[in-house]
Amino acid sequence: MSNKCHFNDMIPRLERTTRKSKPRYVKPDCVKRLEADYFEWKYRNSTIPPQCRVKPHFRDDTANGLAKCIETWARMNEAFFQRQNSQGQYDSRLGRWRKSGTTAGIADVQVTHEGRVYNFEIKIGKDRQSDVQKDVEERLLRAGGHYAIIKRYDDFLNKITK
Repeated sequence: MSNKCHFNDMIPRLERTTRKSKPRYVKPDCVKRLEADYFEWKYRNSTIPPQCRVKPHFRDDTANGLAKCIETWARMNEAFFQRQNSQGQYDSRLGRWRKSGTTAGIADVQVTHEGRVYNFEIKIGKDRQSDVQKDVEERLLRAGGHYAIIKRYDDFLNKITK
């Protein structure tokens, strides 16, 4: 029996921790329909050969993905789409963030369709409305506006097609 020290004995063993994986994204039928409709709409008068046409890909499980779905719907339905940027800007000269000039709590997305203005606040996952956003929602509804919190593309379609 040898008393030699092996290299592997000198390296401490680390216990691996497993992170709980996110559930796999399953694309809803309404998003699949949006992809198909957008493909038809985009290439309706195109001379691009069918084998060279790029198929669109949309998701509604992120705020940016959902906003992109809404923007695409608005383009296809001749509606006006506006996305609010309420984040400030980083000033490298000052080395800090500058406050945004946008009204605090304003909805993320605004769509004007058939003479009506809809304000949509996008909330994904555990994201919740702040007190300032609740105040803006209340003021908008009191003024006769349309305001909704949407978590999926289905929610948007249900509100806009009422």
